[in-house]
Order: sequence, then C-alpha cells, then structure tokens
Amino acid sequence: MEAAEAELGRTLPKSFVAWLLLNNGRSLGALVVFPVFDARNPRKTWDSIVRHVSEDWRAWRDTLDEAPVDLSGLLPFAEFGTGDYYCFDYRRLGVTGEPVVVRWSHETGETVHVAEDFAAFLAIRDRVAG
Repeated sequence: MEAAEAELGRTLPKSFVAWLLLNNGRSLGALVVFPVFDARNPRKTWDSIVRHVSEDWRAWRDTLDEAPVDLSGLLPFAEFGTGDYYCFDYRRLGVTGEPVVVRWSHETGETVHVAEDFAAFLAIRDRVAG
C-alpha cells in the first residue's frame, strides 16, 4: 500500500485500504476495482491502480488538457465499464474526512457525486447488486 501511495503521491482513503487488504484483485460484481500491485499475486494485481493512473488516466488528462476541467484532485479507483471512472475527489472531503466518491464522465469531463466515502459507496453497490 505504501509503495502505491508513494507512486500515486496520495494517501489512499482508509476505508479503501481496509477493503483492499481483504479483497485486493477482486471486483465488485461487474465493476472492476483497481488493485494495488502485490508481487505475491501478480496475476490478479498486475492491472493496478498505479498502472491505471500512470497510463490510462494520464491519456485522458492529456486529451482533456485544453478543456476547462480540473482533474488534478481526482484519483480513479474503478472503471464504470462505459469509459467513465469512479474516482476519489480529494478536493472535497466527506463527513468521515475521506475524499468523496464521484463518477467522472469521459464524454464531458464532469463529475457527479456518488457517495460520501468508499464505505458509503460499498453500501450503495450492495443495495444495487442485491
């Protein structure tokens, strides 16, 4: 976790870290949650959050560089499946002090508030899935 945080230049939300410690490399149903690379399980964790941020997310940032949208506070942690991402928005903290969860649109570059933190996001996902 610490190596990923150092590469990302951000501290991951505690509720996300707690989930990753139990579920690293797993998805939430059809939703792909980016793992933290683990050399003990490279098959499930090679497609890590660091890789997504440094490659895929960077490509989106470069594409939208001229747009009046500030992506600097966003950290994608899951792919929505349509090209959109679920992100932590470090510019806005929820009631727990963790970044809120937003859905980022690849078409507009805009975000929509989804949950107050990752734990609340999990509760929403459970309600939708179950």
